[in-house]
Amino acid sequence: MTDEGAVFDREVVMDAGAVEPMITWGTHPGMVAAVSGNVPASSSDPVFGKALDYMGFAAGQKLAGSPINVVFVGSCTNSRLTDLRAAAGVLKGRKIAPGVQMLVVPGSQQIKKQAEAEGLDRIFLDAGAEWRESGCSMCLGMNGDTVGAGQYSVSTSNRNFEGRQGVGARTLLASPLTAAASAVRGVITDPRDLLG
Repeated sequence: MTDEGAVFDREVVMDAGAVEPMITWGTHPGMVAAVSGNVPASSSDPVFGKALDYMGFAAGQKLAGSPINVVFVGSCTNSRLTDLRAAAGVLKGRKIAPGVQMLVVPGSQQIKKQAEAEGLDRIFLDAGAEWRESGCSMCLGMNGDTVGAGQYSVSTSNRNFEGRQGVGARTLLASPLTAAASAVRGVITDPRDLLG
């Protein structure tokens, strides 16, 4: 809401239902595409080629359906109670794909207690995810929570720089919904496919 009588240079109306979930493909948060889209065929970004080499992607490659190894729902930016509810909504009654590791790390002890009071922890555990204490964890590869070299992590953290989640780790930033859907399928997945 804005102040009554506020004046704007321009008003923009958008249909939020038409906005597709996004996921990163490169090594900084600006290297992003629609989850059902492709890695760009070319870019004016001077680190484009280096990012493709590091991530193991090819220019023009389709993102959806690309295999993943790890899913991290956590960080100070995307593990609020509403984020955990969203991810649990995707996982409820489902299992994570064989061979995929999923860590769920609440944003604070207060959020952890609230999530447990709502039974969200049971949903994550029943799906095969690890329910952790609040903290930084895999967001920046702390306390042994790292992604192996060459492995792909769909992460709800806010940074995907080279080595952020471990030496040689390949981090794809996404929303909690996209992360949870990808955990279920074992590949980059549009969460709308699982939301009905």
